Amino acid sequence: MSIKIVIGTIAILTCIMVAVFQSRKTWFTMGAAFLVLVLGTFIPDSIFHLPEDILALDGNVHRRSYAFVHAFTEVINWNAVLLCLGSMMLSSVLAHSRVAAHIGSSLAKRSSNACGAIVSILVVSAIVSAFVGNIAAVLIMVPVAISFCKGAGIRPGRLVAAVAMICNVEVAATLSASPESAMFAGYSGFRFNDFFIFDGRVSFFAICQVGMIAGCAFFYFIFSKSRRNRMEVQVVSILSWTPSIIFGVMIAGLSVMSYFRNRMQCSTGLYVLFIGMVSLMWFKVTQKKTAAEIADVLLKTEWKTVVFLLGTFILAGAVREVGIMSDLVNVVSTFAGDVKVTVFVILLVVSLLVSAFVDNVIYVAVILPFASVYALGIEAEPELFTFALLLGSCIGSSITPLGSSANKTASDMLKNEGENYTFAEWLKTGIPFAVVTALVSGFFLWSVWN
Repeated sequence: MSIKIVIGTIAILTCIMVAVFQSRKTWFTMGAAFLVLVLGTFIPDSIFHLPEDILALDGNVHRRSYAFVHAFTEVINWNAVLLCLGSMMLSSVLAHSRVAAHIGSSLAKRSSNACGAIVSILVVSAIVSAFVGNIAAVLIMVPVAISFCKGAGIRPGRLVAAVAMICNVEVAATLSASPESAMFAGYSGFRFNDFFIFDGRVSFFAICQVGMIAGCAFFYFIFSKSRRNRMEVQVVSILSWTPSIIFGVMIAGLSVMSYFRNRMQCSTGLYVLFIGMVSLMWFKVTQKKTAAEIADVLLKTEWKTVVFLLGTFILAGAVREVGIMSDLVNVVSTFAGDVKVTVFVILLVVSLLVSAFVDNVIYVAVILPFASVYALGIEAEPELFTFALLLGSCIGSSITPLGSSANKTASDMLKNEGENYTFAEWLKTGIPFAVVTALVSGFFLWSVWN
């Protein structure tokens, strides 16, 4: 059995196990990464090909240790890891400040009817997700949505699911939003400003906003029956503006750093990590929090996500370096050829379907090189295909409650309120939502980047 088949089998089994046992996805991914490194140690030059300087050395020590050294120095994108860790620290403190919840509840209270209030909540949720991630946005905005539903006399299930879905659409809109966007930036060389304007054209942020508008329009229609409902919206009080100021400093710094092309490799990651640590220091000192409360905030930074990301990088690197991507390019080219629209639709649709069940991080890490290589092979804009991949994976994660951690978080928060929003109910809303947002934003992407 060739090593290519072995690695492909490990990757497929890992994706299946992650989809079935989402609560243990970190264990499965790290287990797969460890297996890859063990194989690379006992069979040198099989997965990660040895460079000439290592081959020239006497003895097997350097050859057998190369898999570990290469994985932790070159395969893992430490800049993306640090970006995610810092962003999660800051997002936990931002949730504590209640600024976003205050803005969302204030807009909802000022709306003339329940349907308009719902759209206000969704828009704020989407904007928060675009900068601090979908999990943080769900934690911040779902309590607002539940409080609104109690005042309006409607079941909270569909609105809470809608918050998670609209957050998923925006989850890769900026560099600081998620592991997916950080991973994409590391692979493509995108800087913070490139997510807004790239090569003289509107970039992925604008594409996500088109999807968000389409999604809000969809939910406006869905909730239109609630237009005359009585509303009693309780405005959330702000605890402090300081975390938002710290967040603004982070965004400004990332924007300025975009103009320095020769910066240190992990500079943006280190900067965001520093900002995250500053926010925790503010939380400890000014809010007079105990060590136990700080520990609770740190636990909410999703350390498992960071470990999961490390395993994903190693697994995706193995898939790439054994040549599976080249084989995939050949398979797709046999029936898609160099017809851009065919490849574009395939990437978008497959990303939608796979991301409904498989974690976005694994899927993006494995397929991203394929999208870029195929685009270059048929002389298309790489962004046309890589954006299609990102867009499909973001929107597709809204189809089922298994599609993202934000969906699971929203479902758990509903259960805590005694509300059970079933799998079938989620599908009933998630499928048409995904179709509408994918069609509108996909057409916009094609129009701009074709």
